[in-house]
Amino acid sequence: MMKTKSKKYQKWLTTAYKEFACNGPDFSLNALAAKAKLPRATLYYHFDDKEHLLAELVKHHKSIIEVYHNDISNNVKVLIPDLYKVMFKYKDALLFHYQLLKNCHIKQFCELYRGSNERSLIILLPLIKEQFYSDKSDREIIQFYHTLTDTWYTRLDVNNLSVESMVALAMEILESTLGLYQGNKVLCN
Repeated sequence: MMKTKSKKYQKWLTTAYKEFACNGPDFSLNALAAKAKLPRATLYYHFDDKEHLLAELVKHHKSIIEVYHNDISNNVKVLIPDLYKVMFKYKDALLFHYQLLKNCHIKQFCELYRGSNERSLIILLPLIKEQFYSDKSDREIIQFYHTLTDTWYTRLDVNNLSVESMVALAMEILESTLGLYQGNKVLCN
């Protein structure tokens, strides 16, 4: 049954998105209602159950990721720091994405995490190749960067999402792993 997407629906969705970003899919509906400042019973006017709400959150994240991909396509001219400046604008989405990885044992979360990362890396591939010399194929570079991305997310300090801290983490990971990926050299600017 199609239910109206009212202001209350948007409030539930936005609040649930932030709650998922903080706590993953195991968030409490009572805590969600308290944060939304709405009676819990009104949740069921808009969503059949928590699974339906989670499905809507996945759709919502996909739409944010589309906007993010357009943003990185248009505004990332140099991989580091431009990528992290764009990411900073999407802090809630970044945290949501972090939770997708943490809950990758759930198929739909893992598929969304991997699929959106794949799209990001395809967009960023020319900049990655510009930043590093490599005799590796595009596919090998993308696979390597999937590993770097996973490492970056697992080591992310969710309490410090400044551009500087995200860049520092990326640089630390790159410096410690580039030796494992022969053929790469960091270009000096």
